[in-house]
Amino acid sequence: MTLRIWFQLVKKLVPILLMIFFIVWLYTYYGAWDYTIKNIPEFFRLIVEHFILVILSMVCAVFVGVTLGTLMTRKSMEKASSTIMTMVNVWQSVPSLAVLALAYGFLPLIGLSGIGMTPALIALFLHAVAPIVRNTYTGIDAVSKDIIEAATGMGMTKRQILIQIELPNALPVIAGGIRTATAIIVGTAPLAFLIGGGGLGFWIFTGIALVDMGIMMAGAVPVALIAMLFDYCLSLSERFIISRGVQTETKIA
Repeated sequence: MTLRIWFQLVKKLVPILLMIFFIVWLYTYYGAWDYTIKNIPEFFRLIVEHFILVILSMVCAVFVGVTLGTLMTRKSMEKASSTIMTMVNVWQSVPSLAVLALAYGFLPLIGLSGIGMTPALIALFLHAVAPIVRNTYTGIDAVSKDIIEAATGMGMTKRQILIQIELPNALPVIAGGIRTATAIIVGTAPLAFLIGGGGLGFWIFTGIALVDMGIMMAGAVPVALIAMLFDYCLSLSERFIISRGVQTETKIA
């Protein structure tokens, strides 16, 4: 029994230790560590800007995506849902750089600046909302009709059925959409520098422009770490938010 516990522990620790070793090697080999230490105030400023871009756009995308995806499953939206889903699927195929370019070109037409953090947040939100809408709609629509009929027969209202039955059963699928959207936002956020949005993209593109791997790695490695941090936090939160019964059914399926 003790040997099995040690094996499981080593199995989890080895990938983490290998990743830490690889990151340390990248930092030291290319001189990213020295550059980061010399510019530590700027590093923390860029980290804060990056987190602001990711968190604000993610919160807005989750709120709008889950709300729209839920509304699409209602009978009043039945006719429009297929059209909205088509638009969502088409929009998700648009490259992230094109979304930023569209924000840069379109926002001035409605009186907003195309440069700065605001257009970057709007572009990131628009790029990330699609998978959340699709997964929310798919998750709720896949809930067994027999369960809904049984709940109706018990006298539950439509709101009670939505909150107590449909959303909890759809949570694993919705959570998958949120994790996908988070990965999209974290990966796209460095491009926000191109329209003045700030963030770690400043060091990445500066390194590319100067052909300096140290500067580029000083920006790229933290972006990768932030992506893994958000994915880990989301996977951890799923254990507490999603009921064990639903988690078991999802694993079996």
